[in-house]
Amino acid sequence: MIVGSGDFRYERVEGWVKVPEYFDLSDPVDIATDARDRVYVGSRGNHPILIFDRKGNFVSCWGEGHFVDPHGIYVGPDDSVYIVDAKTHTVEKRTPGGEVLLTLGTRFRTPAIMLRAPFNQPTGLVLGPAGEMFVTDGYGNFLVHKFSAEGKLLKTWGEHGKGPGQFELPHKLDIDNRGRLYVCDRNNDRIQIFDLEGKFLEMWTNCRWPQDIWIDKKKELAYVVESHMHQLFPPRVTVRDLKGKILSEFGGYEHEGKGLLENSHTICVDSHGDIYIGEIVKVRRLMKFARVR
Repeated sequence: MIVGSGDFRYERVEGWVKVPEYFDLSDPVDIATDARDRVYVGSRGNHPILIFDRKGNFVSCWGEGHFVDPHGIYVGPDDSVYIVDAKTHTVEKRTPGGEVLLTLGTRFRTPAIMLRAPFNQPTGLVLGPAGEMFVTDGYGNFLVHKFSAEGKLLKTWGEHGKGPGQFELPHKLDIDNRGRLYVCDRNNDRIQIFDLEGKFLEMWTNCRWPQDIWIDKKKELAYVVESHMHQLFPPRVTVRDLKGKILSEFGGYEHEGKGLLENSHTICVDSHGDIYIGEIVKVRRLMKFARVR
């Protein structure tokens, strides 16, 4: 089945990922690719960080007994791997092999909400142009934190609400090549856009529970995965320009025979334009949609 339209059409690669026997994939809550198109997966299973090549072959794993909920995973330009663990309330920077380079936050300790301090169930991370770290502090707080590359807290913004600069749940985020930060304000059904100092610029409201966003900086495209756990809206993937205009989309519930998705939670795209999606709770699977040319 070919999905999408125009220049952005895709075909699901059946049986793409080869998970080793006896591995519990559980919820693949986030995915990232590195410069060699290796796919890093944050999982709530017994092997929390899994690495595959673009053909789906297993490469390596690490983090066993340490990570609980690796809700955010990001691979930097030097292949350093950043893990946001929502349950331990920490952010860690590691080598591709898993060696710890930097830790933000204190394991299993959360500050009082009124302190507006990191972290209370953080959800995602992206690096800025100077290596600064932007972290959505989403499930327990309603904040975005900005850290220096060395880990110094530089700025915090956000609060609970529905107005500009307020959040219901800041879930995942990404940055374009103009220094604009896109935050999936999931439970407000919108994506808010800020400059790198936290100034609100605009928002996209044509979203339905945006879970994750991945931006192609060179081609100035945004890939957004949207879903709803209570089936008020069917899940979908949208390809957009950086003004929010939808260029292509596909979605619909597979169990209803109306699409290929279920509860999509995370998205990333490799250098070939192929899309990777992680789904949780219902089906708990990794999918690959190869771009059709």
